[in-house]
Amino acid sequence: MEVKHDFARIGSVLVLFALAIRGDALLWDFNKKGQENDWKVISGECEIDQDAYKISHNAEGLAIAGESIWTDYTITCKARLTKPGDFNNIAICVRASDDGQNEYMFMLEGKRQQAEWWKKIGGQYTEIKAVALEIDTQDWFQVKVITKGDTFEGYYGGQLISEIKDKDLRKGKVGARVYGSTAHIDDFDVNGKGIEPSPVNAKDKLTTTWHSIKTTVEH
Repeated sequence: MEVKHDFARIGSVLVLFALAIRGDALLWDFNKKGQENDWKVISGECEIDQDAYKISHNAEGLAIAGESIWTDYTITCKARLTKPGDFNNIAICVRASDDGQNEYMFMLEGKRQQAEWWKKIGGQYTEIKAVALEIDTQDWFQVKVITKGDTFEGYYGGQLISEIKDKDLRKGKVGARVYGSTAHIDDFDVNGKGIEPSPVNAKDKLTTTWHSIKTTVEH
């Protein structure tokens, strides 16, 4: 019946609107100049390049963003390795300190074809776990990292690849890191309790959602 279809459409509209205004997610899509200012460059060269965030360095390139009080959250993003060689990697960092001296990182290493969990305390890295993984070194791929209490999960292409448990770092910022490499990240979304969207992203998301709402209602 037409009435049922109308209710279904209204329900879809309400879901879309709720997602647009929720205050627990922050998105960097790097489509506009200025978003790079939210990221603090600890080392390396970082810039918006082809509507993505480019990180490059012949040693460690690291940029962090967000708030030091963040605890449990989920990061989803796209990543692309863009410099083959002795090193060819991208790492997503969680619970990072403001100076970049403490953090966990989920690294995707294209040269060695493996996923690695590392911990950095006082500037010193310790490898926690490494698993073999076929990583695309030519195109974009999806990455997700979940932090919850002392549990950390790393995903590649929508699949859970590696999980660790550790209690040393309880809160901190998010980030991205390369070592002796160049990589791009895009559509970097952080979702967790108490994470507020930036005004730019909230406006963009609301505009996009309003277009979706109009399209849904009109059809």
